Amino acid sequence: MDSTLVLSRGNIDRDEITRNDPEALGLARRSPEARFILVAENSVAVDPTDNSRLLYLEAKAAREWNSREAVYLGRVGDTPYFACDVTDILPDTDVKPAGTPMMRPINLWAHEWSANESQLAVIAVCIHNWVRALQYCSRCGEPVAIHPSGWQAQCENGHQHFPRTDPACIVAIRDADDRLLLAHNPVWSGKRYSVLAGFVEAGESAEAAAARETFEETCVVVDRVEYFGSQPWPFPRSLMLAFRAWTNTTDEEINIDGIEIADARFFSREELISELRRGKLTLPSRESVAYALIEDWLGASVEEVMER
Repeated sequence: MDSTLVLSRGNIDRDEITRNDPEALGLARRSPEARFILVAENSVAVDPTDNSRLLYLEAKAAREWNSREAVYLGRVGDTPYFACDVTDILPDTDVKPAGTPMMRPINLWAHEWSANESQLAVIAVCIHNWVRALQYCSRCGEPVAIHPSGWQAQCENGHQHFPRTDPACIVAIRDADDRLLLAHNPVWSGKRYSVLAGFVEAGESAEAAAARETFEETCVVVDRVEYFGSQPWPFPRSLMLAFRAWTNTTDEEINIDGIEIADARFFSREELISELRRGKLTLPSRESVAYALIEDWLGASVEEVMER
């Protein structure tokens, strides 16, 4: 199922050999084939004439924007790709000067881009989130220096650091009548409902985390868990491990925690479609694993069922 998940698409060669070879990395950076994309927090620059494509700059143009060494993302064929972090360079006013690139958040736009462009954007945002956050060594407190590739850091005491990934579980739970459990988090804007999710704790399997998080938040007991797929979620560094699950818990037994969950209930397909049409609730973004899990349960795309 991974191929259907928007942020899991792409066939970028991460090219570890070049990444770890300073001479090869320098040659790739200076290559006339090299292309650079611009990143600002969770957004990437898009082509001003076509928002369905990323903006690719040659080395000279990229240097005008780059505040630090560009991170090496990998290559497609003979084309090496790099990412420049312009988070602190872009003007923060509503009126942008001429020539300011158009930035689009990947968690809202990735479905518009090709598979490789989506993957490049995910890698770029994820690695630059790590680079921006890592300033001091977690072992000794000394400042760290980032390797030219962007994929490792080291302090003066020799302690090495590498990009972190935090595993999180996300689970679509069906009851005995094949209804789907959806919940609303009070911090979410509007009337958004989604499947349940949470981080995997130390010493815990993802399947166990899915069952634990579900019970902690709703008192729903999961009887069976089945792996669905995985997708990076670089906001800032999660890996979403998705599952289908089944329960015999009834509506009356649902008991929300009132903190992370403000409402939770089982929906039949007819009930969900009706509430979507009437604007009573909204769903997560199309780029999310949650959206894919909901469509998996529906057995069709949301657009298809809304048009019926």
